[in-house]
Amino acid sequence: MMRFLMTTLIVVGLLSVGQSVHAQVKPVTGAADPSAMELKARKIYERLTGTKLPADSPIVSQMVALLNRGDVMGAAQIATADNNFLNITVKLMALKLSTRDETIKTELNDMVATFIGVTRDQTDARELLTGNIYYMGSGANVRSDMVADLLISNNHYMDLETQRVNLATNLVRRTGQQIATSATTSVANPDPAGVLTLRAFMGAHATAGTNRRLVEYTFREFMCVPLNDWADTGASDVRIGRDIDRFPGGDHMKFATSCKGCHTVMDGFRGAFAKWDFDALGIKHSDVNTRGGSPAEYRIAADTNTGVVIKMNRNNSVFPSGYVTTNTSFVNNAIRTKNADFFEWRGDALSGNGAAGFGRVVSNSRRFSQCMAKTVFETVCRKTLDPVNDKARLKEWGDEFEQNGYKLKALFERMATKTECLN
Repeated sequence: MMRFLMTTLIVVGLLSVGQSVHAQVKPVTGAADPSAMELKARKIYERLTGTKLPADSPIVSQMVALLNRGDVMGAAQIATADNNFLNITVKLMALKLSTRDETIKTELNDMVATFIGVTRDQTDARELLTGNIYYMGSGANVRSDMVADLLISNNHYMDLETQRVNLATNLVRRTGQQIATSATTSVANPDPAGVLTLRAFMGAHATAGTNRRLVEYTFREFMCVPLNDWADTGASDVRIGRDIDRFPGGDHMKFATSCKGCHTVMDGFRGAFAKWDFDALGIKHSDVNTRGGSPAEYRIAADTNTGVVIKMNRNNSVFPSGYVTTNTSFVNNAIRTKNADFFEWRGDALSGNGAAGFGRVVSNSRRFSQCMAKTVFETVCRKTLDPVNDKARLKEWGDEFEQNGYKLKALFERMATKTECLN
């Protein structure tokens, strides 16, 4: 009996000790478990490059060290130094902006290359709408004839893509946009306006039509404003063309309350593109492409006296009293209270001439800066911002973009590190 009691006490004692030891043991975080800072570093890297880092990548520890010191922008700069930032993230954003369908399922082109170059070189992003520039690459199997491969076809940029050329390091900035005047010759573009007067944007929006689409999509891609949002039925209809019926279906009120709203602003601006056209042989401008004579295939259909392309004033019998375009002047009809407060125009924005003048008016507005912030945020953060509900936030971010010299690379870095992006 005594032996039994002693054995029981020993067992109970051992159990008590075991339980006590067990109670003191705390879960150990394995070395493979990522810390909060590591997760943050990986998220920033993935958002900016479109790629994931391997588990043992030294880049993670480099970024974590900077994050622990409070240097969030320094951590983001490690990510943007990776070639994938330009080759994937910036490229995909620009592809979407370069097409009428706003899709990334299109080939590399001069507009995309220029977006990548301006971002990489950290120049003033307003150059995208005002600069006499473009970017091209090189390679052993890359076709690079100015006329045959850049102006009348997209061969050059297709080859860069199929040859998997590293765009981040290969692209070179060129000054002096060109327009083909024959199968072998080209001349200086007389009215360069950044990507607006490059082959991709002109090919998407200046082909056929009446050049209104060039205005609509400039606002859509660089002001983040669809047509209906800037329509204003109270603005002047003096500039609305003769091809727009003032009595659709016999009802003038339909024009006054619907059609007029879009055309007052759009038609006011479209004179900026009065001398531009695009066909299978690329961009044409009546100041450099012959209005008669040879080579016939490079001839432009334009008024022999004014140079205004014929399509600007076509269907003139619909409303003969409508506006006749006779030059490249434009007026800004988006200046009444609603639109003025929204676009926040600056400088000489009431009127101007040509594509370059139009590009300056758009890029100098506060709305341009806010749109760039919105587009970059949605690209890297994969979230949608609402122009109304997020108005204050967009103003703040647009101001930051301007204060930092309109640098797109820095804008990407700032957007990827915003609390709204990381949460």
